Amino acid sequence: MSTFATLAAIVGVMFLGGIVWAVQIQRFVRNAVHVRAKIVDRLDATVANPDTSSQSASVSRYVVELADHGNRKRRVPLTGAFGGSIADKLVTSDNTIPVIYDPRHPDIVRINSPWTLFFAPMFLCAPGVLFLVLVAYVWINA
Repeated sequence: MSTFATLAAIVGVMFLGGIVWAVQIQRFVRNAVHVRAKIVDRLDATVANPDTSSQSASVSRYVVELADHGNRKRRVPLTGAFGGSIADKLVTSDNTIPVIYDPRHPDIVRINSPWTLFFAPMFLCAPGVLFLVLVAYVWINA
């Protein structure tokens, strides 16, 4: 198999994976309940940078409190949403953050922001789009 075909296959798999992931997230968003949740805890951790031993990065994960039916409250860590500049910007002055969760799976709670929901799938799709544009450009100008 040529290098071009191998590259095309890898980029194609990344693109399809990103599309599938984005469709799954869109289904989750469509069925989800949209609420503002109170942040009750922030779990901080330090992650070592594998490239250098001297640098490390701190990451945070928010724990939010949600009201169930009957005003019973439950605490849930946000799924796949680490704190940071993006998540911190979504926290309001009353220490709440917009979240979504599927009532059928109430332990999966995510920040309700297109940036936090769709960044990773679009990151996977971007090389495929760029590769397709490059191939189209070469094909048209050949």
